Amino acid sequence: MIGKIKLVVVVLALFLSACGANVEDCLKDESCGPAIHVVNLDGSLPLDPYDPFWDSEPAAVKVELGPQMITNPKWPNPSTKEVTVRAVKNNDDIAIMLEWDDQTKSSNFDHSALYVDRAAVMFPVTAEKEAPSITMGEPGKPVNIWQWKAIGGERGQPGVKDNSNSRLAYQTIEDLNAEGYSTLTDQNKQDVDGGAVWKDNKWRLVLTRTLTNDNANDVQFKKSVLMATAVWNGSNKELNGQKGIAGWLLLMI
Repeated sequence: MIGKIKLVVVVLALFLSACGANVEDCLKDESCGPAIHVVNLDGSLPLDPYDPFWDSEPAAVKVELGPQMITNPKWPNPSTKEVTVRAVKNNDDIAIMLEWDDQTKSSNFDHSALYVDRAAVMFPVTAEKEAPSITMGEPGKPVNIWQWKAIGGERGQPGVKDNSNSRLAYQTIEDLNAEGYSTLTDQNKQDVDGGAVWKDNKWRLVLTRTLTNDNANDVQFKKSVLMATAVWNGSNKELNGQKGIAGWLLLMI
């Protein structure tokens, strides 16, 4: 009986230890990765995707995008195979930059096109819990999703001027939540901003938000967090689950 009690105590201790483990431990057990190191910056963050800063200080981490084969509609051969991720913060805000090759700019300004270029990053809302399913969370384990679409809309904002053709890249950026596939909901309060530019057959997208806020549905960047990312190529008729996706990365703060 004493042996059984000791065994229960050991198992419980391991369980509690795992629940309270530092999120960065996922690199050791290879349940996440690679790590995206967030650069610290004094002053304003560079919101222009082609600001020289993005090609100098932040480490450019290439992340492989794989097929989405977990839920229907499955997508075994996404056209976007890789995205480059960079990140920076100051005392108040964080900015994440995604860059990927795209030979065609698929955008629309009148809501008549379903197949437009899109990208998203996703975070667990509660960092202390075990990581939720990569398929947009699961019941009781919500995720916070920042999704960009190359389409005009009510919250569509003019992006940074593209000096190569003097056009503005318009976009819709949405602050969303989900607790599983097909549960995507739009937040009443939209806290995410950003802009995208298509140039030289590639997209560069910057997404930005305050490090912390009082929104219980938002991820809070008080320490390192898990992050996933996905890209949709409109010209390849990618939509919803039809996308290139990367599993949990570590946004190291």
